[in-house]
Amino acid sequence: MNKQLMTNLVNTLTKYKDGTGEHDRAVFETFLYGVFDEKNRRYTVIQHLSLLAQVLVEKKRIDLVDNVTFANHNAAYELDVYLRGLKY
Repeated sequence: MNKQLMTNLVNTLTKYKDGTGEHDRAVFETFLYGVFDEKNRRYTVIQHLSLLAQVLVEKKRIDLVDNVTFANHNAAYELDVYLRGLKY
């Protein structure tokens, strides 16, 4: 996965997380759980968590890690490790 795709992913998550309607919240949760589902081979986000950590720091959206915890606690733990290495 390249950086532009990861940036698009973070932008999409941010857009729907910051939305105010029920529809925004539903899209956010569905997308989040789909992207971090270890059984979903269509998305490779879990294989590129270090890149995701970099983009989260750049976009100042480290708060999204808390939401990742609900979707995939192992991925959230790894993200936290990468973020600590970046010393955001």
